[in-house]
Amino acid sequence: MTPRTLRVLEFSAVCERLAGLCASALGREAALALRPSPALEEAARAQRETSEARALAELGNGLPVSGIRDIRDPVHRASIGGVLSIQELLDVRDTAAAARTLKGFVGARRAEVPQLASIGDVLAVFPDLEEAIGETIGPDGEILDGASPALARIRRERRTADARLRDRMEETLRSPAIARMLRDPLITIRGERYTLPVRAEFRQQFPGVAHDQSSSGVTVFMEPLAAVPLGNRLRELAAEEREEVTRILASLSSAVGGAAKAFALTLAGLAGLDLAAAKGRLSLEMGASAPRLNADGRLDLRRARHPLLSGEVVPVDAQLGGRFRTLIITGPNTGGKTVTLKTLGLLSLMAQAGLHIPAAGDSEAAVFPQIYADIGDEQSIAQNLSTFSSHLGAIVEILRALVQDPPGRARALVLLDEVGAGTDPAEGVALARALIEALHVLGVCTAVTTHYNELKALPYTHPGMENASMEFDEATLRPTFRLLVGTPGRSNAFAIAERLGLDPRIVEQARRARSRQDTDLTQVLQSVEAEREAIAREREAMARERADLAAERVRAAEEARRLEAERRRFFERAGAEVHALVRRGREELDALLAALKARPGPETTDRARSRLRELSAASDSYAAQGRTPAGGSPPRDLQVGEHVLVLSLDQPGVVQAGPDHRGEVEVRAGTLRLRVPLAGLRRLPAGEAAAPARSPESGPDLAKALAVPAILELHGLGAEDAVLELDKYLDDATLAGLRRVTVIHGKGTGALRQAVHAHLKGHPQVAAFRLGGEGEGGNGATIVDLAAG
Repeated sequence: MTPRTLRVLEFSAVCERLAGLCASALGREAALALRPSPALEEAARAQRETSEARALAELGNGLPVSGIRDIRDPVHRASIGGVLSIQELLDVRDTAAAARTLKGFVGARRAEVPQLASIGDVLAVFPDLEEAIGETIGPDGEILDGASPALARIRRERRTADARLRDRMEETLRSPAIARMLRDPLITIRGERYTLPVRAEFRQQFPGVAHDQSSSGVTVFMEPLAAVPLGNRLRELAAEEREEVTRILASLSSAVGGAAKAFALTLAGLAGLDLAAAKGRLSLEMGASAPRLNADGRLDLRRARHPLLSGEVVPVDAQLGGRFRTLIITGPNTGGKTVTLKTLGLLSLMAQAGLHIPAAGDSEAAVFPQIYADIGDEQSIAQNLSTFSSHLGAIVEILRALVQDPPGRARALVLLDEVGAGTDPAEGVALARALIEALHVLGVCTAVTTHYNELKALPYTHPGMENASMEFDEATLRPTFRLLVGTPGRSNAFAIAERLGLDPRIVEQARRARSRQDTDLTQVLQSVEAEREAIAREREAMARERADLAAERVRAAEEARRLEAERRRFFERAGAEVHALVRRGREELDALLAALKARPGPETTDRARSRLRELSAASDSYAAQGRTPAGGSPPRDLQVGEHVLVLSLDQPGVVQAGPDHRGEVEVRAGTLRLRVPLAGLRRLPAGEAAAPARSPESGPDLAKALAVPAILELHGLGAEDAVLELDKYLDDATLAGLRRVTVIHGKGTGALRQAVHAHLKGHPQVAAFRLGGEGEGGNGATIVDLAAG
């Protein structure tokens, strides 16, 4: 983005507000250096950072960014052999601790904040360095005795020497000969030497060395000669201590310098996390939200507010780059045109910089490769440029940049305030029209504000252009600051003048003086606008009808799914009943055959045939119920006389009349005549509507048409019961024509599996069997191939 664009849209003011929310100098520096990204993925990544940081802040569990220090200079000096101060080393320790804390914090929440966790991944941890500094420097910033053995020894000796020296000084102080020479019986320190305050007149008599005197000259601070050797030793030990402390600091500094590269990456990551935390807090403060981003140059801002305005701000809805890419905004002065233009630009910059925007959550923002803005009066006295010249020069630069950058041109955003103003109105409107048309031809997204009525006609002759106006309340003579897209602005000068009390004769004279051409243009625009509004109302009505039809289709589809579910449940119940019927039928057949063998004769034979006919009739009844309709979707092109299945009745029927305008078909089902939606019908194949009755002689094959499950569940049965159940099931499956079945026996101890396998071996109806494979139940199931015929 050009510096001019960032300046006129006041992006730096947003960055300054963001910097104020950062916890560290590193974060503040990153906030002030923040710039919009022209790349969609980069902008989206930055938006995700902000969203994650905001979510943490909303939970009251924001990023722990305290303790971060700007240690770039100390780390650099340490890397080239410099010795860091105690405070600088403490700053290093605090920063290392902050990095460790943040890395653990975001790492533990990687599922919730993956983007922040990826920043945390670049943070290095320095446990040894943290520990070394902590063991060397105390909480008050003093080097601890335990920092090194040498330092501990030197300090012990120094304390001993200091105690001996004090004893010597107190001994001297108690001497009567000395006491009379002293101004006060005190031991003082001057120039790191222990001294006594001697009266000036006794200076020559006092046995000692003068180190200082009072400002009045009446007191001389002198070190007794007896204390000089001890004082010299104390100074030597102090020098040794300083040397050892310097050596210790140099050692720690060397460790810091050795980790300079790791610190550089870590500091960048800490700045990023501090910035992310500030972005999350700014989003909360502004009541902002994350916009949907696109690379198609499409702006759709809902209830957008300028982030720098204080007090109650009227939100605006604005669109650009969808069905139109050029927006011409008209309206009264102080009506909010310029603020609206700035809002469009500034929110676009914020979105591309990864900041949430103060707008509704369903807003959409485009990622523009470039945003150009010429807003406000930048008249240059130094360069002798008028307002018009200043604006025109800026527009020339914008056009030159667009022409020189064809790839980025189509997705650029251009914002022009009061285009063509500041010169002769006739020439200004002509120039403004030409500029708007030129930008439109280049294909850029353009929003302009203007006072020229003539420019309102452009959208009626140029597809892709649209009018907008700032609403004005004529009752209160105040602008409402609401943007009305699709409505050109009207001049309210005469109405305002009348309401403010201007002489009506003057107002009327002004109306008559208004040119005929302006009046005609206004009338034409009003006529065209009325026609557009009528078309818009028709479109809305059609859209509502389409929505109603779509809803009806959804309801029909849901009803079809419901009916299909009912049909499936019915067949499942019927299958279970059929299975029970087959079992009972087989048992009765076995009993009849046994009776025939035991007591052959006409009476027994007739009774067996009668029972066989009853079983066959029951079989046919269930077989008819078990028929499934051909095809799983509603029929098309139904003809009168075709056979269908009425799903709601589960009964066959005959079409009496084709579908009407509601998609309903007249069907006769038995003695009933009813209208049924297509979704409630299924076409039946020829001949299935009336299945032929089965002959009594076909009784032994009755189970072939019945539904027998392909899976037998034996899990939980005892071995004896399981074998009986298996034997009956194999007979039923063979009669039903199944070729492969699955027997579920479970794993357990293996006893049930062994019993099943023992029964299957040599069974006349079993061709082969094996344990189940992957996806077949494994060792808990056996796959059985049945013998043909």
